[in-house]
Amino acid sequence: MAWLILVILLILAFALIATIRIGQSQSNREENPRYTQQTGRNWLRLGVMYAIGVLAVVLILMMFM
Repeated sequence: MAWLILVILLILAFALIATIRIGQSQSNREENPRYTQQTGRNWLRLGVMYAIGVLAVVLILMMFM
């Protein structure tokens, strides 16, 4: 069980570093007017990604308990 927690922590750390790097990228600093017009769609996609991630973690934890 300890190795599973370690794997999850490593994935979270990688996701945090990747998010920060993407946020600081040059192409991300240039404003895209189309992006700001589609905020509802962007939030929906992000919410779906988080829901899939949470579901995957719950399923993995259920398998090993």
